[in-house]
Amino acid sequence: MPFITREDGIRFIIPSYRDTIIAKKASLLKKEILLLSASYGEYITLQKKNVDQYEVAFSPESGYLLGECVWNNFKRPLDLIYCEAIPNSTEAILVIVKAGSVYLDGSFPLDSIPEELVIFKTQQNNFQIYVYGDVPIAKTEDEGKFAFESSSVKSFTVLDAPVFPTLPTIKAFQLQLVDPLLKSQGIGVLPIKQVMIALITLGIMWMGWTYLTQKPEVVETLVSNENPYQQFEDQLTSPSPQQEIDDVLNKLKQVQTIPGWEPISLEYTLNSNNNGKLRIKVTSFGVKVETLIDWAYKYNANTEISTDGIYLNFDSVLQKRVPPTKVDMTRSIVAQILDRLANVIPDNNVVLGSTAPKKNYSETTITYNIPSTSPSVVSSIGSQFYDLPVVLTNMSLKVADGNLQGSLTLKALGN
Repeated sequence: MPFITREDGIRFIIPSYRDTIIAKKASLLKKEILLLSASYGEYITLQKKNVDQYEVAFSPESGYLLGECVWNNFKRPLDLIYCEAIPNSTEAILVIVKAGSVYLDGSFPLDSIPEELVIFKTQQNNFQIYVYGDVPIAKTEDEGKFAFESSSVKSFTVLDAPVFPTLPTIKAFQLQLVDPLLKSQGIGVLPIKQVMIALITLGIMWMGWTYLTQKPEVVETLVSNENPYQQFEDQLTSPSPQQEIDDVLNKLKQVQTIPGWEPISLEYTLNSNNNGKLRIKVTSFGVKVETLIDWAYKYNANTEISTDGIYLNFDSVLQKRVPPTKVDMTRSIVAQILDRLANVIPDNNVVLGSTAPKKNYSETTITYNIPSTSPSVVSSIGSQFYDLPVVLTNMSLKVADGNLQGSLTLKALGN
């Protein structure tokens, strides 16, 4: 669910999208936030991480961020897992923080929680773990319980009382309308004082230049700006595969909340402008199509009624990458992909396709076949490409019983 309402009426939000935005100029930051807000909701939080890096969360609902409020309650550790059983239900609140950022938060069925945690078995962690109630997480191996290796656990605490009923709310984690929040932080607002100082400085410089220079000299310079690697760089300014896959999974999670409808398959493609197109096929449990159309309008999707079914179409406008400054060997890129993906799913599901030579580099097609697995594992697959010169061109998945199965098609750019 997108939010959990406490007995006192306070609403804790599970945002539809989180991202880290790097922008050296306030105008670019505002533009990026407004673009994302159009897709993910008009309520946001904005946290400044350093000089030009911001953490942003989006939601169509107002309230307080669940994961960040829980993280703050436990003094903001770098790695955190919190799990609290919800009374009179078969669900629990789960919050996972990695490297000081919320990785996952929400209300989950108890039997699905081990699936959300299993991906961390293959990673080096330093979790502070807090649990309350009868949840499927234990300090040591126990039947029906999930346990980490002791080397991955900094501390394990079983609490005497639940946290959620008295969880403090933090103003900084309150989702607010995007325009007032940007104005309150001076983002996209004309800085009058700085403009006046700049104009006065320019005036003084102009008068000094006029006084000292009697005859201006005009110099015409011809410079060749041709970049032999322009095509290589253009392709690798596309969004990272990790960002694209997480965006698809977030939209899929949104679609799974539509009353009386469920997704059965999806297709994601990247166009020549490095923007993504997501097409999700849905089926109804007897609910009217009007309900689907109303939901699609609210969440900036287009409803497509075709001869072979009903689809929801989403446009993805994601942050672009900074391209690498060198061209790596293709065999080195492929070797890294094979080694990394083996840590997620041990079977060799990589199929190498043809290699197309370009002017100063080549493109090798790679297909990765994904067996039936959870969305969190698919997200982990995406994270394996985080620093590689790889472009995701297509993602085709079937949805069944909460799991995903299908394939990714990528291009590796190298020598």
